[in-house]
Amino acid sequence: MTGLRLSILAFALMLVAQSQLAIAETAAAPAAGALRRAQTAWGSDPRKRCPELRNTTAEEGAVAVVQFLVGPTGVPSRASIRATSGSEGFDAAAMSCVMKLHFLPATGMGDGAAIESWQQLALKWEGAAPSAAQSPSCDSGAAGQGAAQGTAQPSSVVVAEPTEGSDRTRQQPGPATARAGVCVCVDETGKVAQPPVLTKSSGIPGFDKAALELSRAANYRPATAANGKPTPGCFHFKVGLDAK
Repeated sequence: MTGLRLSILAFALMLVAQSQLAIAETAAAPAAGALRRAQTAWGSDPRKRCPELRNTTAEEGAVAVVQFLVGPTGVPSRASIRATSGSEGFDAAAMSCVMKLHFLPATGMGDGAAIESWQQLALKWEGAAPSAAQSPSCDSGAAGQGAAQGTAQPSSVVVAEPTEGSDRTRQQPGPATARAGVCVCVDETGKVAQPPVLTKSSGIPGFDKAALELSRAANYRPATAANGKPTPGCFHFKVGLDAK
């Protein structure tokens, strides 16, 4: 009799162990049909919560599919890559993103109680994060050359045109051979955005000072972007007096 009880007990323990193993295998490797399409809770927008997605490199249109377990409270866990984007960096960023989000949990049949479930979310690479726009500046020598030649440089310096109001700089007193090089940066309205910069001295300090002061007081026409709208920019010109 004792041997029969031991056999029954051993059989029961084996069934429990098999049941626990089956549960563990299900949690570790969900079947394809067991994955729900993840729905993020309100306020969990990956585009806003996951800037790291755009700080990686991947092919255009690459998609990483992440599978994860969502508990009754909507908190994700056990994130892993189900379909790779082809970029280890983007895959890692996608898993990191999922773990920061909040999801709608599944509900049980009948009572509607929240239950845990395996879900998946596809994240697409939308390109690198845009770099901060640089303000036009006269500080760079390369930028000055670009403005003089009428070509835009990486420093965002573009060529603008002075209006007729700036012609009064030619009326300033000074030697006939005096020429002062000046760089002026303006905003999209044509207003001087920063103090003019002397790029080449005339050799006469007083004349150079007058050239800068008049350059600041002049009116300017801003450059035009590709879309036809005014845009901030810098341009170079010379201030002098032609003797007659």
